[in-house]
This record gives sequence, C-alpha cells and structure tokens, in this order.
Amino acid sequence: MGAVARVTHSSGRRAWQTRWRDPAGRQRAKNFDRKVDAERYLLAMETDKLRGRYTDPRLAKTVLADWMAEYQATRVNLGLQTRARDDATVRNHVLPSFGNWAIGSIQPIHVAQWVADLDARGYAPATVRKAYQLLGAALDAAVEYGLIGRSPCRGVKLPKLEATAEIRYLEATEINLLAEAIDPRYSAMVLAAAYTGLRFSELRALRVDRFEALRRIVRVSSSLVESRGQFFFNEPKSEASRRTVRVPPFLVDVLAAHLAMYADGSGLIFSAPYGGPIRRSNFRRRIWLPAVEASVGPPCTFHDLRHSHAALLVAQGEHPKVIQERLGHASIKTTLDTYGHLFEGLDEAATDRLEATYAASDVHAMCTRQDSGVAALAAE
Repeated sequence: MGAVARVTHSSGRRAWQTRWRDPAGRQRAKNFDRKVDAERYLLAMETDKLRGRYTDPRLAKTVLADWMAEYQATRVNLGLQTRARDDATVRNHVLPSFGNWAIGSIQPIHVAQWVADLDARGYAPATVRKAYQLLGAALDAAVEYGLIGRSPCRGVKLPKLEATAEIRYLEATEINLLAEAIDPRYSAMVLAAAYTGLRFSELRALRVDRFEALRRIVRVSSSLVESRGQFFFNEPKSEASRRTVRVPPFLVDVLAAHLAMYADGSGLIFSAPYGGPIRRSNFRRRIWLPAVEASVGPPCTFHDLRHSHAALLVAQGEHPKVIQERLGHASIKTTLDTYGHLFEGLDEAATDRLEATYAASDVHAMCTRQDSGVAALAAE
C-alpha cells in the first residue's frame, strides 16, 4: 500500500504527497494542495493496480499530436486514398482543438464540446463523425497500450447522418443519350461502365493488354487512385475485385474503334486528353457534369453507371451470383443488400412462369390419362 504524508519543499511550499509503487516496483509520488485529494488519488491508484488498469501518470502527459502520429503509423492495410483522407481529417479537425493537449487531460466534456462546436460551424455530420471516430480510435489505442486508464470518447452524442443520396438507375436509352452527349473520347468509357459494371478507378487503370477482343473479355487486375496529386496503381481491394469480365459483342467493337482513335503511349485504354491517367476532379468538372446536364439531367454520378449495370442484369433475370462476380463484390450479401429490392418485381413474373409450367403439364396429363370410368371390353 502507498501512503499520504505532509512534505515541505526546498522552496518552503508545503503539500500533501501521495507515494505508491507501480506494478514494476518503482517508487512514485505526486503532490496535492489538499489531503483529501491526495487520499483519493492514492485510492484510485491502488484500485487500478488491483484491476490491472494501472497506467504510468507520466505517459498520460504525452501530447495528442505526438501520440496521433505514432498511432497513425501503426495502422496497416489502408489504401492510399483512405490514409490521405484520414490524415487530412486529423490535421484539419482534430489537431487544431486537441493537438497540444496531454492525452490524460482530455475529458468527456471536452470531447462533447468539440463535437458540438464542429456541428455548429456547419460541418457535415459525416465529417464530424469521422473526426470523432479517428480521435476515439487513437485514444482507445492509448488505453490499450497503457498510456491512459480510460478513453474520454464515451457517451458523446453525435449529429445524425444525412439521408444517403438515392441511387439512380439509367435505362438503356438513357445510357445511350449520355454516351452521345459526352466528349467523344469518353463515349466508350460510359458504355464500358454501364455494360461491364467496372468501377471508375478500375476503368482508369484498365490497360490495353487486359482487353482480349477475340475472347470478348477484360481482365481487372488493378485500380488507379490519387493521393496528394499523384497517381498510384493499386492491387484490387479484395480477391473478388481481381476478376475477368465478359464483354457484349457490340462493346468489343466500340472499344476497338475507341483504341483506333485515341490510343496513346500510356498503354491505358482510357486516358486524359493529353495522354496519361485521367484525373478524377478534372473529369468530373469538365467532362462528366456538362454531359449529364446536356442529356439525362442531374443528379447522376459516374458510379450510377455501375448501379445501372446491376439493374440491367436483374431486369433480364440473371442470378445474383452472376451479378456479384461481374461487380467484384467479396460477398453475395453485399450484392443483395445493395440491389435486393430490384429483385422484388421479378417474383410475379416467376409465379406466372410456374403457372404456365403447371398448365402445360396438366394438359399433357389429360391427353395421356385413361378414363377410369370406362370398362375395357373383353376380347372374344
């Protein structure tokens, strides 16, 4: 057990000193102006030791900015875009408020006030929640590594998320209108997105040698991402994303004509006007939005072409497993969670087909059935 004693410092200042030994046996001490505070602190220390929750008070003095940098460096399996986004969120929303604070000094009330301030300043609920999530994860790790005894990110009310933007499904005629309205260099890209279901990042990374016209397939083996203005070719985010997708015959001809017209030295099927990879922001602002405005009308995102591909497959009665594999979903659950509602209208048609199957079998039975009410004549 520790002890509380009255001490006099060399400066002449008197204080109540709490003394205890940490789990490693080292002597520790902390001074208080009031005896009751010293006794409470000692009781808390001894209780934490018994519960296995003891933390070195000196570690709690670690500045959040320093700890956040250490913690972020331990996070593995993050994509470049995810890491860049998280770093920006920490830099812009977490560190300005808590960067210079000792992590042990941050209390739940401080976190609640910070969340309320971000909300009052007009930041989107998703942004506020992401900032809170990153701060909470870092402080949870501080608890795990013994820097603090308990995270202050608890019991904090977060702003409600806004309704998710509704998915738009384009019909085949609308897809054609969009392909005709867009810059001719990207007409084939629109059709490829709608009739293969490839993601924008996958289409940007699609190389000429991954398109086999005679076999009518494209092989998806990488995606193109941007981080701080630089391009990176990444491995697919899951094994399911690495896939071979069959291409309709008309699209084979479209892609062949596109390559004859726009192929450059980059080796990419779809490239920027002056060669090389397509930059997302430029494409959206200069190419995509004007084409949408001139054809199908907003709102319509490039990703809606991928959704439209799934809708076309559902409408023609394809099995969910086929849709999953073409879209590169790691689980069929993802496919059904996203597009399950599109299958609801197919139930009535399936029921009608069952009726037709039964009717056909019943007619056949009537033609072959012997009438049990007629006795066969005996042969003479």
